[in-house]
Amino acid sequence: MSKPLSKKKASMLNMALMGTYQIVTALFGFVLPSMILNTYGASLHGYTTTVSNIMSYVALVNAGLAPAAVQALYTPLAKKDTYRLNQILNAIDHFYTVSGWLYTIAIVIVSGFLPFVLANQLPSIIIVLLMIVIGASSTLECFIYSKYKVLLQADQKLFVVSVADTIMYFVRVGLQVILIWANASIVIVMAIPVVMVIFRMMILSIYCRNNYPGLDKKVVRDNSALSKRWSAMAHQLAGLVAYNTDVTLLTLFGSLVQVSIYSVYNLVFQKLYELLTNIFSSGTLASFGQLMSENKRESLLRNYDLYEYGYYIIITFVYGVSASMILPFVGVYTKKYTDIPYVDVKLAVLFMLIGFANNIRIPCLTMINAAGHFKETQWRAILEAVINITVSILLIKPLGMYGLLIGTICSFAYRTTDIIYYAHKHILDISCKKSVLRVLRVALVISLNVILYKLLVGKYIMNSWGEWIMYAVIANIIALVTTGLIYFIMERNQFLACINMIIKRKVKR
Repeated sequence: MSKPLSKKKASMLNMALMGTYQIVTALFGFVLPSMILNTYGASLHGYTTTVSNIMSYVALVNAGLAPAAVQALYTPLAKKDTYRLNQILNAIDHFYTVSGWLYTIAIVIVSGFLPFVLANQLPSIIIVLLMIVIGASSTLECFIYSKYKVLLQADQKLFVVSVADTIMYFVRVGLQVILIWANASIVIVMAIPVVMVIFRMMILSIYCRNNYPGLDKKVVRDNSALSKRWSAMAHQLAGLVAYNTDVTLLTLFGSLVQVSIYSVYNLVFQKLYELLTNIFSSGTLASFGQLMSENKRESLLRNYDLYEYGYYIIITFVYGVSASMILPFVGVYTKKYTDIPYVDVKLAVLFMLIGFANNIRIPCLTMINAAGHFKETQWRAILEAVINITVSILLIKPLGMYGLLIGTICSFAYRTTDIIYYAHKHILDISCKKSVLRVLRVALVISLNVILYKLLVGKYIMNSWGEWIMYAVIANIIALVTTGLIYFIMERNQFLACINMIIKRKVKR
């Protein structure tokens, strides 16, 4: 087994390299959909979003496996128990293989009936082939990739995964851009990620064989080690409903053009959520999990307090800028399609509220996942899904897309409040008053940043990316100054501790 890094160094390295990967994917994640929209049209753009949404439902075949697997690996890795590690890893490998076959069956079935659902909107052959090639990436990940990823995450080495993913992402994007410029078939363009999965697996496989020489596929697997999978699955099922209800209902009761409008706004806030979650949750989950397993309460509370404070600074800044620049972004991003109402103030406000409610819960949700409290909180997650789908169905007819978003806001408002309460009462065992005040401060400072941008700049209609970047820089400066000053004044010791941590990190380099 490889030599472990210190918890702080591992967390910082995970956060830095995962941050790099997420920034890269976020930037190119805006470019590729834009190229698809402009080259192949709004209907195909909307359909690729629909297929990705369908694949989220198909992913239920391995729901709960990843979080339960990571949690199960903490103890044998900490104790360097190679035999126990092999028992669990072989069970993980078995479950992922089964999931891969179930994925394959599900993709074939869905491919068969989608042409009937989307009749007259796209050619049937395109509908079927796109479903197959987009679904193939997830299938291959189950068969050959996921077990390595959960091992490295549990051992606080997600930075290895980030390096492999970043390299392959650059190659993938380069090939896709060339193919789009050449006006190649959309099916060929969307098939490129399938090949990249194989190369990512090769990189991780080589690393794991060299750094975990004791791995042995012949050790009899222990399926009971993943008993928490089913409770974790309830969470992922509920999350699936909460995050994908809107696109599903729009596909069934709306049109692919409406899905395209929704997906442009969702793209921005989904990328922000992925960026913040992967850096501040996935990158630190194992460290907090090990502190809990070692029963180091004082260290856990001290580190959590600084973690929450630092995270809230980041989302205050990020959403302070996003709130001001989202409408200009959509305007420039979709300027070719003047006949489709992409620019919509109401959509921007509703998506901002969803993004805020979704991201503000991350610190406490990380504690719940690190503690493995899947069963204890599963009914709460299910209630979130019920609220979402009930309100959305009730409001979709009178309010259309706005009704769907209001349903999401209602469910997120409940669940975010509940997560903050539960984590403080049942895991941290402290009052949640400080965290609630911090949440209110985040909301107020974001609002202040929006007001200052409107008063000092007030420009929202832009004609080019160069112009958008120029005003985005101004919005960044406004958000940086106001956020920095207010957080320094309100919690000076924590602010200085964050600065000191960053300086020490740079000095060590």
